[in-house]
Amino acid sequence: MQIERIKTKLQQLKESDTDLELFGAESHMYTLHAPLSIEEIRAFESENEVKLPEDYVLFLTQMGNGGAGPFYGIFPLSESLINLSDNAGNVTYFNLSKPFPHTQAWNVEEELEELYERIEEAYEAGDEELEEKLFDEKWDLIGAEEHDYGRLYIADYGCGVYISLIVNGDEKGNIWTDDRTNDAGLYPSVELGNTERICFLDWYERWLDNSLEELSSSANKN
Repeated sequence: MQIERIKTKLQQLKESDTDLELFGAESHMYTLHAPLSIEEIRAFESENEVKLPEDYVLFLTQMGNGGAGPFYGIFPLSESLINLSDNAGNVTYFNLSKPFPHTQAWNVEEELEELYERIEEAYEAGDEELEEKLFDEKWDLIGAEEHDYGRLYIADYGCGVYISLIVNGDEKGNIWTDDRTNDAGLYPSVELGNTERICFLDWYERWLDNSLEELSSSANKN
């Protein structure tokens, strides 16, 4: 069973990387939070009008509610619902009841390029008001509400990039990357070397396999 195989590999990785040398290990320390009960999962689903992917539910109930995982680790379920938050305590949440709208990588490169040209012109002219207005236009362009339908943030890749699990829509169950901060749009996750769509447990196990291979290669060099 895949979940048992994953448990074994995670323990093996924890025992192999005692110095926490791999990327993100110092953040999660190969430790998982306590699992959720199926009742807690169903309550979350009812409150958010969604049915979570089965393999993700299996992880949350059999492994843990976040913790050890790719990059800086897996967010707990309640935190994965948070879209944006600020220092003032203002929080916005993903709308899981509506379907994620994309089935192919999405970006607006030409529009962004044009905006940046206008921003540069405003900067050179010393027009701070126009410059600020154009940056607002940029966010309106890439930050439309529908992009945040039907998905959860499950991990922080770093540099403003977040990993999403699609929970509603045609891409349900697949891992996507939100790289809009760096003007790269939204696209199916490829960070772990996969070339095809990948579901949560396959993604998690691929991280384990990649990490174990990296440690093995490092040991052989030494």
